[in-house]
Order: sequence, then C-alpha cells, then structure tokens
Amino acid sequence: MKESPFTPSEAKIKKAVERSKTKAEEYLRDAKKSREFVEEAYKKAKSNSTSSSLQTDFWSQLKAFIRMLKAYINKEYTVVPWTSIVLAAGTVLYFLSPIDLILDWLPLVGFVDDAAVLVFVFRQIRLDLEKFQAWEIAQYNPGKQIIDL
Repeated sequence: MKESPFTPSEAKIKKAVERSKTKAEEYLRDAKKSREFVEEAYKKAKSNSTSSSLQTDFWSQLKAFIRMLKAYINKEYTVVPWTSIVLAAGTVLYFLSPIDLILDWLPLVGFVDDAAVLVFVFRQIRLDLEKFQAWEIAQYNPGKQIIDL
C-alpha cells in the first residue's frame, strides 16, 4: 500500500526524533538558548492551539512537555531522566521548526507530523511526564487540576 504524503511513516518519525535529539542536547546545555526556545514554543503553542483543528490532547501534551522543560531548565524539577528531557526538548524543537516532514504552513495538515512525533515520544516518556504532572499538581495547585499555560 502506498504511503500518504500527509501521514509520515514510523521510520520517518524515528529519524526525525533522532535528528532533533542532537539539537535538543545542544540547547539543554545552554541555559539562555533553553529559556529562549521554551518561551518561543509557549508562544507558538498558545497562538496555534485556539486556531488549529488538531485535538486538544495534542495541545495539552505539548504544553505539558513545555512546562516540564521550563521546570527542568529553572531547576525546579530535575528528577526527570536526561533521556526523557532530551526527547521532550527534541519534540518541542521539532514543533518549532517550520521545515519538517510536512511544512507547518500547509492548511489542515501542517501539524500532522508534529502530532505524530509528539505521540511517538509521549509513548516513550509517558511515565516521566505523569510523574512531573503529579509533582506539578502538588506543587502549584494541591487537590486540583493543572491550569493550562
């Protein structure tokens, strides 16, 4: 069966994740770069989450990745394994890149590959992200749900 140009294969997703991991490690080792890309990701996610047709799960997970990165960079939450923080950072950097498997400016399909990468990485770091979210609730909003970015 022929692959759709708007549905990246798992092999392409894995390759994209691997490429973004190297760049993510570089950014994570530089506090200034880290803060800048987290802020940029927050702005892009906020501006697109209200106008996009993607499911709210995508935006919720992406924002959780961004919050976890911000807490890690600010040394508020550092118990997350390096591999998981690099994968989360790589996913956020991939989201920021306008040139990826499917160009973000294409109407309706521009974020499909971003969602595919996010789901791929989420499956790998789900437990670490859930631990972060439990910490976040206890830290900032005991007994209640997380207030979105």
